Amino acid sequence: MVRFYVHPFQRNNRDRIGAEVEMFDRRMVRSSSGDAKMRPVILTELMLMGQRRSIELTLIDRSTMGFRMLLGREAIRGGYVVDPNRSYLAGKGSGR
Repeated sequence: MVRFYVHPFQRNNRDRIGAEVEMFDRRMVRSSSGDAKMRPVILTELMLMGQRRSIELTLIDRSTMGFRMLLGREAIRGGYVVDPNRSYLAGKGSGR
């Protein structure tokens, strides 16, 4: 089991939701700065643009980052195309 907290609202460290889930795996992940760290991996469901799919997430503290969650290539493979020139094509959502 792995226990962690999620801050569901961007730039808000006050509100948080606790979770405890089964750890699926541990993997060595290299960050964009080149640092490699062992991270816990969990399985969860992603709901994006009306589609629900199971994905793997690695857990790391991103509280100082601009975006608290990144979706990797595997999470979006076979269903989405990324246009780096555009933002919020699926809408901003409710923040939930």
